[in-house]
Amino acid sequence: MKKVLKIALWSVLVLIVVAGVCAYVMFRKQYAAAQSVEQVGDKMYTMTFRGDYGLDDFLEQGGASSPNEVAAFVCNHLFYGLVSPPDVQPTDFGCSFISTKDKDGNMLIGRNFDWPECKSPIAIIHTQPEKDYASVSTACISFLGFGDDWKPKGMPEKMALLAAIYAPLDGMNEKGLVVADLVAGDHTKTNQNSGRVNLTTTSSIRVLLDKAANVEEALKLLESCDMHSDIDFSHHLAISDAKGRCVVVEWVDDKMLVVETPLCTNHYLAESRLKDYSLYSEDSHRRFDIMQQMKDSLTTMKADDVVESIRRVASEDMTRWSVVFDSKTLSATYYQHGNFGKPYSTAIVK
Repeated sequence: MKKVLKIALWSVLVLIVVAGVCAYVMFRKQYAAAQSVEQVGDKMYTMTFRGDYGLDDFLEQGGASSPNEVAAFVCNHLFYGLVSPPDVQPTDFGCSFISTKDKDGNMLIGRNFDWPECKSPIAIIHTQPEKDYASVSTACISFLGFGDDWKPKGMPEKMALLAAIYAPLDGMNEKGLVVADLVAGDHTKTNQNSGRVNLTTTSSIRVLLDKAANVEEALKLLESCDMHSDIDFSHHLAISDAKGRCVVVEWVDDKMLVVETPLCTNHYLAESRLKDYSLYSEDSHRRFDIMQQMKDSLTTMKADDVVESIRRVASEDMTRWSVVFDSKTLSATYYQHGNFGKPYSTAIVK
């Protein structure tokens, strides 16, 4: 009897060890990323993920045509189906974007993310994939289906932050490519259905940051995919590269349009039946004109000038974060709630 009990105990111990080894093998990268989470500002957190997070698998399966499909992929791929995806609810937001060169030809890009009375935590996500480009990107926690009171109190909450990898709203990669999502100005949803790989607005930013070195490559990638709006709004993507090319990509009547411009707010810019239109027309054009006037008044702009240009169109109540990307230093400097006296800077590659 004792021998049988001893064998049974050893069997249980072996199973526990095997389970522990399997769990470590399955989740070691996820665990390392969760361990990297730290607070760097007012409800502002950083996380670094090194290794493969399945972007090629995401594309090979056909991508996703909705935020909830993206969430389902993240849960199945990064968590092996052990957790259920949250229900991602739509919201609305506005923003401002400016891209310019300094006197040495280096690109400086400023961006405000505006959302009325936004109290959501934000996540600054560093990704260093095995084959693609490293980048830093910014995600809004509430857009992931978490509440405004979310905190990384323990390992489950920290692990949940992995979902932010697939939901960036802006970012810069190691080649100096910058992408930012802005509302274009109305409730017309883009829903292309040509049989190509499906991308949502934010998952397209992840693809561009990982796989495009410049604007030309970014446009080719977007042209090869079917775009689907993340929320019940039209979107445009502001894209800039280290060589100085700056474009805004819009979708009108499910057709992709491109306009060369260093500025973007929340009205349509490309030649179309909707050019200059926006539900926020007066305020969107006001912000655009303020940045345009400052840019036109200077031969070249320094980092401080870019900060000043987005400060002039920022709001303590509206602006959740502002960020300046620098192609020379490959860095991102963040500000919160229109307060430009407390910067947080981070390198693109940590």
